[in-house]
Amino acid sequence: MYTQKRALQWDDEMRIREYAVIGLGNFGATVARKLAELKCKVTAIDIDKSRLEAIQEQVHVAILADATDRKFLESLDVGSYDFFVVSTGEDPHASILIVLHLRELGARTIIAKARSKDHAKILMKLGATEALIPEEQMALKLARSLAQPSLIDHLPLTADVAIAELMPPPKLVGKTLQELDLRSKYGVQIIAVKDETTGKIEYLIGGDYRIRKRDTLFILGKEADIERIRE
Repeated sequence: MYTQKRALQWDDEMRIREYAVIGLGNFGATVARKLAELKCKVTAIDIDKSRLEAIQEQVHVAILADATDRKFLESLDVGSYDFFVVSTGEDPHASILIVLHLRELGARTIIAKARSKDHAKILMKLGATEALIPEEQMALKLARSLAQPSLIDHLPLTADVAIAELMPPPKLVGKTLQELDLRSKYGVQIIAVKDETTGKIEYLIGGDYRIRKRDTLFILGKEADIERIRE
């Protein structure tokens, strides 16, 4: 096993969510790269050295290891991670073992890629927070958008516009939306707020809403403008 680390560039006072992506096939590698691009702290894990070398410069930590080995997962300090993404490709047995071990070791949130509905059911029974079948979900989303184009389920966002989920930087905490005036200063808009202690999501937020440290903000805008808020 070897580990490679990359220095983080963010303010230590700002709480950065920690993600571990296990399995670096097309799905897992894409998730890891995008999280890193969004300035999340990402640990990438794979048993294939070539896959790891292809991504190690982009993530914070890269580990060559067999994640089905419980002793390895114990060495990770599983409880310190906010999310685990399990994407082990063609071997359903591997993902089953990994999800089982992660749940027993106290993982907070486990998102697992499944190969079939039965595989997804098994993963959920073992403690996965969510089991995804990416190909099926994309097919359903495409079919829905083609059959019912009037539904606002898929926003026609441009290449550089996104809806981002963001923990509020210290400079936003304690201020109202009116005081911040994000639309004028940054060209972005908060469309929803989630209270992380209760899980409740509020929509159509008024200008008198005061941002709390425990909030998660859902922000609509150009990716470059959203990044300016993180700085």
